[in-house]
Amino acid sequence: MHTSTRLAATDFQYWRRTHEGAVQLSFADFCPNYHELDRVGVVSPCVEDGVLFTGRTLLALTTAFYDCHRARSSDFFDYPQHFAFVNALGEGVQTDSHRSAPDTAETWEAWSWLDVWPDNKWITAPSTATGLLQRVFDFQINRLFWPRGLVPTAGEQALPAYTYRMLRTHLKSVYQYTTGTSAQEESATIELRVSPAANELWQESIARLPFPPPQSAHSAVERFQPLTIDDFLAAMRPMDS
Repeated sequence: MHTSTRLAATDFQYWRRTHEGAVQLSFADFCPNYHELDRVGVVSPCVEDGVLFTGRTLLALTTAFYDCHRARSSDFFDYPQHFAFVNALGEGVQTDSHRSAPDTAETWEAWSWLDVWPDNKWITAPSTATGLLQRVFDFQINRLFWPRGLVPTAGEQALPAYTYRMLRTHLKSVYQYTTGTSAQEESATIELRVSPAANELWQESIARLPFPPPQSAHSAVERFQPLTIDDFLAAMRPMDS
């Protein structure tokens, strides 16, 4: 709960990028129908991905969660229903030779620094798109961050039809996150900007990764492309299903 004493809603700004420029949004515009019991899932094929490219957004959602508690009382002890879904191999993104065992607390320390805690929020999953989507279904996620480019490949078996139908009902929003390449950044329409205080906390989380990248590699902002639920689920069906 250390983020509850360090961050406020004013530490975060939300912007929509258009051809005419950027337009500032409210939190409600970015996260419609937010509820403190929302189950937020970040699919992170490598343990670093979600921390690097959605970490500050998780802090924003965590702050919204604590704001709901603060509105009622100053006496509370709770953590948001935020989950990290990571490839069961625990592969690092820095070098092919680096691997970090997914069942050790050290591997997950960066996530816990984002208040993705306790350890029942740390979920290992198959590396396939459908395997990760199955975990999202199993944990009843309704607000999802999904990495751009992760789609079913040839040979993947479609999930049962009821899975897609129930996901269509349960999901409130899907945000496709970019990994910092220029082409992806240009196509993303939502941008999160944060205060120095929020950025410092995020940097502290990165420092706890098994193989933290150099600070010069960190992006100044986080960018997302909201997807409709129907478009996302259509993309998650294997081509031969």
